[in-house]
Amino acid sequence: MRIRLHPRVALAVPAGLVVLGLLLPGCGRRGAPLPPRTFGPAAVTNLQATPRGTDILVTWTRPNRNEDGSPLTNLLEFRLSRAVSVPAAGGDEARPVFVVLATVRADRPDNATVQGAAYAYRDETVSAGLVYRYQVQAVDRRGQASPPSAEAIADLAPIPAPPVNLQATGKDGVVELEWKAAPAAGQGAAPPARGYNVYRSLQPGTYDAPPINARPLSETTFRDAGVSNDVTYYYVVRSVGTDRPPWRESADSVEVSVYPQDFVAPAPPRGLIAIPDQAAVALTWDANIEPDILGYFVYRRELPQVLPVRLTETLVPGTTFTDRGPRSGVTYVYSITAVDRSPHRNESAPSAEVEVTLP
Repeated sequence: MRIRLHPRVALAVPAGLVVLGLLLPGCGRRGAPLPPRTFGPAAVTNLQATPRGTDILVTWTRPNRNEDGSPLTNLLEFRLSRAVSVPAAGGDEARPVFVVLATVRADRPDNATVQGAAYAYRDETVSAGLVYRYQVQAVDRRGQASPPSAEAIADLAPIPAPPVNLQATGKDGVVELEWKAAPAAGQGAAPPARGYNVYRSLQPGTYDAPPINARPLSETTFRDAGVSNDVTYYYVVRSVGTDRPPWRESADSVEVSVYPQDFVAPAPPRGLIAIPDQAAVALTWDANIEPDILGYFVYRRELPQVLPVRLTETLVPGTTFTDRGPRSGVTYVYSITAVDRSPHRNESAPSAEVEVTLP
């Protein structure tokens, strides 16, 4: 059986097929699918170059993201580049040409030190009077390198000599430092210091930036009140050869160590009052204002004795004491002392004496 279409329907079908045939070729392109685009590490940040004596310390921070913001989990190494130039008159220098200086492994490098995410590389192949520029790139295990970091510049102008005769004196919660400027030398010697920076550490030979003074010191003394008693501290001082950061510093002075201790006795207690009773004497006094008071000792002497005798074997923690040993008709003279909590148990001078006679 044949099905005959209405003439209008027969005319509409070929037109629809033509439109469909025109649309289908535009749906895609034949060939192999393209691989997804991958992103390399993000640019390294916090690149700094700090002249230290006869070399330059280059530091930077390890990136933890790729350029697209995804976690960086396959970091392989860092590529540190350097450009060297001679300062030109008027400050116009030629365009720097960077050359790879070193490759630093991301994990356990043998030519740099790592503390957390901070890397430090010491460039010892430098000469005085030149300008050094640094850039660093992070490279992942696919060989993709990050964009170059911002430049870090170190100007190796002549540096002053380190201070001499550094001495440290430890006191109660304070260390007092004193040193001398390096003696002047002949022509061509190091320039004079423009100031001094003080560095403190709990470990010998290890001194991290910044110095403990806010700005370079113009004097050759420093009082460090940021210490605790009964702890060993180490110090070095560096001469500064520039007027503004980044500070151009000398090598370290001779290192000194110091052990602050509390040898300062409290003030004598005040306000001692003695109140006689039938067979006892009640004593009261004002508390000392020092924050480290451990307690008080009570002393007594009988007239006409000159030297007092301590009545309490242990310290009295409060500010009252009752003496139950006096005899009737005898005149007694009382005094008290304050003792602090330091390991030395510093004892104050006696308070003002009070005299009392039991009836």
